[in-house]
Amino acid sequence: MPSEHKQHIARAFSQAAATYDDAAALQRQVGTRLLHLLEQRHQSNLAGQTVLDIGAGSGHFSRIMQEKGACVLALDLAEGMLRRIHTQQRAAACLLADAEALPLAGGSIDICFSSLALQWCNLAQAAAQMQRITRAGGCIAVATPAEGSLWQLRQAWQAADAAPHVNRFLTPAGIQTAFACFGQIEVCTETITQEFADLKSLLDSLKHVGANHVFARRAGLTGKARWQRFAAAYETLRNDKGLLPLDYCISYIVIGKP
Repeated sequence: MPSEHKQHIARAFSQAAATYDDAAALQRQVGTRLLHLLEQRHQSNLAGQTVLDIGAGSGHFSRIMQEKGACVLALDLAEGMLRRIHTQQRAAACLLADAEALPLAGGSIDICFSSLALQWCNLAQAAAQMQRITRAGGCIAVATPAEGSLWQLRQAWQAADAAPHVNRFLTPAGIQTAFACFGQIEVCTETITQEFADLKSLLDSLKHVGANHVFARRAGLTGKARWQRFAAAYETLRNDKGLLPLDYCISYIVIGKP
């Protein structure tokens, strides 16, 4: 991904730092599930473990893992998020860095944890970096959006114009391939559907957690007629409860390093 694109993403998440915790219901749900899988599958007692939280956001899960006794290093591209983590003492240390170039020595981390952060990266490169820094006997736990996420948003925009407005996501098989450096792995995928009363609330759910980078960049170039076509197309997707749905297909990977 071009560095300019990453700078835009970092800026969007930094600007969302103040509203992130209040708006991040999906992030909390997915991260809680990932942490449960980590503790369940590897009987991981976090006490005394050095954990790298990649794409830590506001540090919600950094704080939880720290309270469980882990020494947590919070890593993020967004300086605003790290400033919030530092101010609220949600981690032992903060690292302003890229998941594709982790500034840590090989074998120095017990657990790599990353929830809904690696969709912005070259996933194979990020996986190779996690494999490098994780000690033998350590493990990684990753949750990332897969193909099928935000399909309603993509479909509605396609009714308006042919330009890309929504990020593309890897298939579960593509995610599995990206983690080939760990050998044969299992990818578990679930669909989470959020529901909104109106289109503004739906789009605000992306904006308030900083996840609207591609959408916002395109929407600024979208004329009124195109916007109206988009809104009308999304209205046809209202469900039986009269709400607008937005799907996320989340893939979970929890693997040990031999």
